[in-house]
Amino acid sequence: MRRGTLCSLAALGIAVSLTACSTEDGSGNPDELTNPDKQAVGPGGTAPGGAGGANEYLDNRTPDYAAAYRIAAQKLADRFPTMEEIKALDAAADKKAKYDGMIDALLADNKTLGTVMVKYFRDTFKTGSVNAQGVPQPPQMNNGVAGPNFEAAAYFAASLVVSDRPYTELFTATSGTCPTWDMTTGAFTPANCTGTQPTVGVLTDPGLMAQYFANMAFRRVRFIQETFICSKFPATISPKAVPMGAGAYTGTWDLKSITGKLTVPTPKIDFHDAASVVCSNCHTDLNHQAPLFTDFNQRGEFTAGQSQVMVPIPGNPRAARADFLPDSEGTAWRVGKPAADLAAYGAAIAADPDAARCAVTRFWNFGMSRGNVVDDISPVAVTVSDPLLENFKKDFKIKPLLKAVFTADDFVKF
Repeated sequence: MRRGTLCSLAALGIAVSLTACSTEDGSGNPDELTNPDKQAVGPGGTAPGGAGGANEYLDNRTPDYAAAYRIAAQKLADRFPTMEEIKALDAAADKKAKYDGMIDALLADNKTLGTVMVKYFRDTFKTGSVNAQGVPQPPQMNNGVAGPNFEAAAYFAASLVVSDRPYTELFTATSGTCPTWDMTTGAFTPANCTGTQPTVGVLTDPGLMAQYFANMAFRRVRFIQETFICSKFPATISPKAVPMGAGAYTGTWDLKSITGKLTVPTPKIDFHDAASVVCSNCHTDLNHQAPLFTDFNQRGEFTAGQSQVMVPIPGNPRAARADFLPDSEGTAWRVGKPAADLAAYGAAIAADPDAARCAVTRFWNFGMSRGNVVDDISPVAVTVSDPLLENFKKDFKIKPLLKAVFTADDFVKF
């Protein structure tokens, strides 16, 4: 974590403890001192809509471009800054302009940026195959047959960054999604994934499909939801809760849109069950997506029309489409967003504003040394992410987003 962030938290904690007990007039209402307009405090500590409501500590921060660059160089180039760089920054008449140019230079070095982004996406996807020295290892052989490549998804995602291609191609690219990467030159060479599977960005990547193999393909869908939407299931929640069994149904789908005792007499899994927990709150979304991923086997290979995942009941039968959805129901990304195949599914994710916001959140957290947005519960306030999001949605390119993060007031001020 940035030292400035730790100091900020400590100072802010002291300020809160001091002001929480009393005010100058003894009224015990510190809000009237710090935020007389009682507005939500936005970025930089200023309450939106007026000059009132400033957060004194945040407003008193000042830029320290040398300190900011020391962090940026480690983040974007995996190195400490050189003495020449620090001296040049200190000597610059316009330190902000000099700092911005130095960030541009870090982002323009595709070799070092590519290395950093490969590591970033390995961590994000929770996959990869490297030795103790961080050197990528070839796929393991099993009876003379190479296993899935656990590096390809991270390579493809990193290649999109360094080549300034849209982030949305993670969900829509139809070729070249299993590139090779030369660590010595930094070059990514496009290549198609092996096997007969369709190519839909990283959504059909054999390594990811193998990594997240599980009963009824639910783990694959969970990976997509948490990684690219930045939230856990239930994915969608209705504002109108309907009392049901031990709790309430809060899904946005018609309850009978998934398989259960309300639709068939003896389902393998009763997704309408509500005896102890309302299963359908998560499964209305899960069940509309999982059938798209059932034909990928444990090695991540696609076998069209041949389900490779099991139903976790005695006998472990292979999951059929009817185990998820009634015959009249189609697969979909969300209510009103049908996805008859993986290509349509990927296009729906690419068009979902929550996917763009998730990307912004993850790269902001990367820059600020914050934890994983899902695992560590590290969301980003919309007042911070909205300006970044609006610019990101213009072309969905990551380099400009990284530039915005590493030149933001919250990054350069201490």
